[in-house]
Amino acid sequence: MAVLDVRDLKVEYGAIRALKGISFSVDKGNIFAILGANGAGKSAALRSISGIVKPKSGEIFFEGKNIVGRSIYSIAKAGISHSPEGRQILSGLTVEENLKVGTYSLVKKNRGPDAKNEGQNQEYVYAMFPVLKERRKQQANTLSGGEQQMLAIGRALMSSPKILILDEPSLGLAPIIVKSIFRCIKEISLTGTTILIVEQNALQTLKIADYAIVLELGRITIEGKAQDLIHDQRLIDAYLGNKKDA
Repeated sequence: MAVLDVRDLKVEYGAIRALKGISFSVDKGNIFAILGANGAGKSAALRSISGIVKPKSGEIFFEGKNIVGRSIYSIAKAGISHSPEGRQILSGLTVEENLKVGTYSLVKKNRGPDAKNEGQNQEYVYAMFPVLKERRKQQANTLSGGEQQMLAIGRALMSSPKILILDEPSLGLAPIIVKSIFRCIKEISLTGTTILIVEQNALQTLKIADYAIVLELGRITIEGKAQDLIHDQRLIDAYLGNKKDA
């Protein structure tokens, strides 16, 4: 069953046509990957879904409701949480304080934060990323790149999302850390959270994904089940290279 349905989505940045009318559906509980080179329109798709960017045209249905035009806060409160490219950790705050920022969509009008959910979610994040618990009182900007990525994902999980959006979670990380991050992403999906991931590390992504699309210059050029695409010669030539070396 589709939890997210994107229909003929077009996004423009001034004269640049980032997306030229793409359509896809994401099934509940799946890991859905968007692959492609820099400038293909991957991040534009994610930012449109989370409300950061307003599409020129098209529709985005989340649980049957069109969310185009809704505020970022409204979309987050509905259940879509976005972990952005570059992590965007709040350097002046501790690890624990950064996590608490992720609970903003749990805030109920005139009632303050949902403390029970916040506490449960924090313990879930600490169980997923034990190093964050060890460093919870540490300034976030003193963490390593891999730890900051864990924090970015953990912060996004604090709002109990139905869809977790991950934009380039492996960017700039050492291979051993990348494997750890991807293992955690798979574990998160096994709890029933739907994951929408943009990545340039195509092989690692296809290993954990259920379905994938490939964007080129704002259009979908390849799509299918992830395990089928690993063996697609077009994808191998363009993005995967020698799989034995990966």
